[in-house]
Amino acid sequence: MSEPNLLVNFRLDKEAPLRFRWLATDGVPGDGYKAQITAIRLTGGGVLEMDSSSIVEQTAPDAAGGIGGYLLMFSGMVGYAADHPNRKVIDKLDDQQVDYDLVFVHDDSGRIAVENEDYKIIDRPRGWLRKLSK
Repeated sequence: MSEPNLLVNFRLDKEAPLRFRWLATDGVPGDGYKAQITAIRLTGGGVLEMDSSSIVEQTAPDAAGGIGGYLLMFSGMVGYAADHPNRKVIDKLDDQQVDYDLVFVHDDSGRIAVENEDYKIIDRPRGWLRKLSK
């Protein structure tokens, strides 16, 4: 009998969102640009690459952030089969805080926004990894 899939939730909740200021003039998050989490960085240095459908990112204007202020939250559920290349790493993990790689991709041109030129991160809290099955 083969091992079952292992489900893992990755998230950054609305109680502690990433806060950033948008500077680019060729669109804004949600209207011209899409936020995308490209990797999860584990405690201890491991990296889990994420494809564009693994995590759902949400951006919203930040009323407390002034003009150009935005909030970002995310959530994703990834299933790791027994033969997945990252399965042995995932099996050893406990629920933990994680870092993440973030890009903003232009909807039409595919251009990736440049940090500190097109946007500036104000507050970058850590996200969470939670195994839902063991």
